[in-house]
Amino acid sequence: MEYDLNKVGDGLFEIAVSGVVLDDLGAALPGVSILVKGTTTGVVSDLEGKYSLVVPNENATLIFSFIGFQTQEVQVGNRTEIDVRLSADTSNLDEVVVIGYGTTKKSDLTGSVISAPLKNFEESPNTNILQALSGSTPGVNIGQVAKAGEDPSIEIRGQTSLNGNQQPLIVLDGIFYRGRISDLNPKDIQSIDVLKDASSKAIYGAQAANGVIIITTKTGRQAQKPVISYSGFVATQTPSTQLKPLGREDYLKSARDVDWQRGYLAPDYLTEDPDWTLQNNTGFFPPLIEGLNNGTDYNWYEEVTDPGYIVDHQISIRGNSDKTSYFISGGYTDQTGWMLNDKFNRVTGRINLDTDITEWLKIGVNTFGSFTDYSGDSPDFNVLPTMSPLVTPYNENGEFIINPLGDFRLNPFLIAQADNRDLRNNISGILYADVKIPPIEGLSYRLNFSNNYRWSNFSTSNPYDGGLAGRAQKNNSWTNDVLFDNILTYTKEINGDHRITLTGLYGMNKVKYDETRAVGVDYSNLILSYNSLQQALIQRIGSSAWEESFLYQMGRLSYDFKRKYLLTATIRRDGFSGFAENNKFGTFPSIGLGWVLSEESFLRDVEKIDFLKFRASYGITGNLTNRYSSLATVTSGPASQYVFEDGGSTVNGQRITSLSNPDLSWERTSGTNFGLDLDLFNSRVSANVDYYFSTTNDLLWNFVLPNITGFSSISSNVGEIENRGLEIVLNTQAIQYSDFSWDIGVNFSRNVNEVVSLIGLDRDGDGREDDLIANNLFIGQSIGTIYNYEVEGIWQIGDEVPAGFQPGLYKLRDLDGDGSITPQGDRRILGRTEPAYRFGIQNTLRYNEFTLRFFINSVQGGEDGYLGLNNPWAGVNYGSIGTAQSSNWFSEVDYWSPSNPDATFRRPGPDAGIAGQRYFSRSFVRLQDISLSYSLKSETLQRIGMQNFKFYVSGKNLLTLTDWVGWDPETGQGLGAESGQSLPVMKGFSVGLDISF
Repeated sequence: MEYDLNKVGDGLFEIAVSGVVLDDLGAALPGVSILVKGTTTGVVSDLEGKYSLVVPNENATLIFSFIGFQTQEVQVGNRTEIDVRLSADTSNLDEVVVIGYGTTKKSDLTGSVISAPLKNFEESPNTNILQALSGSTPGVNIGQVAKAGEDPSIEIRGQTSLNGNQQPLIVLDGIFYRGRISDLNPKDIQSIDVLKDASSKAIYGAQAANGVIIITTKTGRQAQKPVISYSGFVATQTPSTQLKPLGREDYLKSARDVDWQRGYLAPDYLTEDPDWTLQNNTGFFPPLIEGLNNGTDYNWYEEVTDPGYIVDHQISIRGNSDKTSYFISGGYTDQTGWMLNDKFNRVTGRINLDTDITEWLKIGVNTFGSFTDYSGDSPDFNVLPTMSPLVTPYNENGEFIINPLGDFRLNPFLIAQADNRDLRNNISGILYADVKIPPIEGLSYRLNFSNNYRWSNFSTSNPYDGGLAGRAQKNNSWTNDVLFDNILTYTKEINGDHRITLTGLYGMNKVKYDETRAVGVDYSNLILSYNSLQQALIQRIGSSAWEESFLYQMGRLSYDFKRKYLLTATIRRDGFSGFAENNKFGTFPSIGLGWVLSEESFLRDVEKIDFLKFRASYGITGNLTNRYSSLATVTSGPASQYVFEDGGSTVNGQRITSLSNPDLSWERTSGTNFGLDLDLFNSRVSANVDYYFSTTNDLLWNFVLPNITGFSSISSNVGEIENRGLEIVLNTQAIQYSDFSWDIGVNFSRNVNEVVSLIGLDRDGDGREDDLIANNLFIGQSIGTIYNYEVEGIWQIGDEVPAGFQPGLYKLRDLDGDGSITPQGDRRILGRTEPAYRFGIQNTLRYNEFTLRFFINSVQGGEDGYLGLNNPWAGVNYGSIGTAQSSNWFSEVDYWSPSNPDATFRRPGPDAGIAGQRYFSRSFVRLQDISLSYSLKSETLQRIGMQNFKFYVSGKNLLTLTDWVGWDPETGQGLGAESGQSLPVMKGFSVGLDISF
């Protein structure tokens, strides 16, 4: 025992204590807080997990705490060396969650807020941080991407609007963010918190109906010397599903199948007619006949597709001195997709800095710059699968053939010959000051000022554009987004039982946009590309600009009594320049209640229950409309020109194109949420359950007007939509040993939406509101309802085929039994596009220095949900035998022919006058992410002077189990060539390295 020379008042000596802090696997834990209980004396463990401090006497107790681990108290006694192992806290009840204009502990939440498990996907080759949320965060639906650098779609707890904004609000470091998520470097992101229920969202009022995603970037960790980190990976990219157009032999057979009545002999049409020849009996144009005769077998796909790749390098420096913390990073990402000219290049830089000027004043700045390049036009992938293998894109001189098939279709390679520049840049600066107001303890003021400037330069020229006369274009645009927030916070604890936090906000936000464009058509040559637009015979210029502003105030009360009874109440008032004169402002209240049952006497002694809380909340949020939808708009153009007198000059006039609505108001979504949070068996098992239902009223709708008015529609508020659902999260430490552990996380979500009312019409007088069939909206059904003819098979040779149909075409069910197929009597609701439920399963297995993670993502449609249209004949005119014979399609298309009567799809060629469509289940189970990493032990790291070393290999979208036939079930990309249905989702393998010094 070591004693100091100084004695304390009680006669006992001070004691110098030291030791090391490890995690439950034996790795050193830097940054752990060690505090002498009942005092302000404390230290933080160093990079090797070591600490040392002086305690008053042997009766002192040390408190060891670290985010993500269970807090541990140790009495000193007569020891001078105390080594501690902290166990991981799977419940993370002390985890700090960002809730908007403040933070709170997870255990104190009264609303439905979830933190994304970013750590589980840090080895995944994601170029967009939202990819880490796909399937892993219940209630948050992140779409797949099929293009390099593409932002995925986002939906939180279902669709809440028909015509209004349907994107969630993004908050970056406390500030509204309207830029591209792909501009953000994923390695700069510390956490993502999602506000899902109306109570937690209402703090953002009019912009929060579709949910709120709060992104927080990294800062310098406290009491830490500078740490230099590098991370990088290289990944491959190939289609997760391979589709191939027909080769020469199959293509030639299909030409006979299309003309089966002449190409095969009656009565069964199974024997080829020897008199039928490809040269004389097909609709082939001369180029195809030439290719037929010379044996051409050209693969159009091989010319424009190659395995893609991603190269990613990130470097950062972070640290903290006595008063200043900093995080500085730079990143480079280069992504080349599978398709020609599908490219994304990103360079990012970030500086996050804060410093304590005095004990009562801290100032800081969060800045970043992102500079992205999307240059290059890809071939027309809607036409590419339809190109015949009998023709090539080039002539004998190596020049492009404009119409290779000899018909209306242009060479799909022509688009890719553009000299295209597509640069998109984004710089942002957030300045803030935190002031602790000295006279009043617990009162603080925060000032936020943000200026985000985004600008883009789009320039392109193509000698084959403009009707083959050549076309060039330049577009320059910028957006400036300025925000100013004043936040006042007061915290007070009374007698150790009552804790109160009051938050007040007054802020404004103004967004400006400006665009200038110039187009030239018809060039004698384009040698100067888009840099000499004045050489065009036809020149057009245009410009546009807009401005919108927001003004808002908010007040919030957070109260808890003995950490047992919790209350959060919020009210927000929003004003938006885009709303009508009589409804510029809206008020959005909310309330949330929490009851921690595990603190009650009847459960306090139940050892297996660590934490049990019931939550209930209610709130109202709003949704925005287009900034000019309430105003009458005026346009000027050729339709408004007027000639004064004979031989007079032509002048531009103006005409009103839309009517104003001075009473247009906000969409308002009211929602109720009930939740349960549970921790069991020393936090080995944790669960969260939420049930919710919400109602959106005053839907923004373009109400159709009679033509006699001179206007087609007027923006109005009508109707009502409901959403209800269930979300479950279950995390378990299934196995936990010193050298092996297995953690399992499961999440489940289900959402059902329903159209309750629309525009109130009852034309037939039956007392029930009419459906809007033309808009595919039905009372009592979901927004994604599928209403069409029911296909019950395919008409076969020998059937009594009704007039208007032929063998090989879809057989439609006669629902009303009148002997004919009509739109009025024979269409019904077939199902819906929305899924029945979603689930995800995360597994993390650790053995010594190895960690294996794999994540399974699934979307299921149930009996009649998650259906998708799969029409292989869409997008190209297959309407005649000749065009069908000249066209190609994917070899995976199971089409009808006399020798294939049980086919999935109708025959190619002319369809019936009343045509049916086939819908198929898109349900799938996908091995979305898998990784195996190796990390050096802390002892080895100490010897070589490193803080972290991790090498890993990973896979993305390696396996998808589904009955869907096509590119991908999640995107709904099937076998058709229509726009939006011709690009595959990428899979790949990656190798990466993370090191820190």
